[in-house]
Amino acid sequence: IARVGGFSSGVLAHYFRDKNELIGFAFRWVARETFRELEAAVTDAAPGLARLRAALEFMVPTAAAPSFTRVWLGLWGGAVSNQALARVHRSYYARWRRYLLSYLDEAVRRREIAAPASRRDAVDLLTAAIDGLWLDTTFEPGRYPPRRRRTLVGQLLAAVLGHARS
Repeated sequence: IARVGGFSSGVLAHYFRDKNELIGFAFRWVARETFRELEAAVTDAAPGLARLRAALEFMVPTAAAPSFTRVWLGLWGGAVSNQALARVHRSYYARWRRYLLSYLDEAVRRREIAAPASRRDAVDLLTAAIDGLWLDTTFEPGRYPPRRRRTLVGQLLAAVLGHARS
């Protein structure tokens, strides 16, 4: 990091006690940037189902972001065995679920969908399915051109939430 940044490793030691602290900082930064980009991506979407769909589509990587997905994979891998990173990971996912829940609640209030039997289960299913699609798209991007990604997100919403009301 110091070499790429053009400074001595002593500069890093001044700000970070060890490698884990540096990685934790990077994890929080990537998460913060992801939410900043998510908020920008859903800004133009109407409240409710359109915003929920836009958020889910945002989380499925595109061919233009391969390095970004590799960074996330590395951070996920580190969080499996490092409790400090696992806490950052749980915090990120708690925030992601709050976003999805707020968009889901908007859709219910707007009468676009019926209230699910369990809002928590619906959000957990959406999260897990998008993570799976994210992972598969990362490893096999050619199988998921933009139109197919959008179609699959629509099918996911229909499967988890039922069809939108007219």
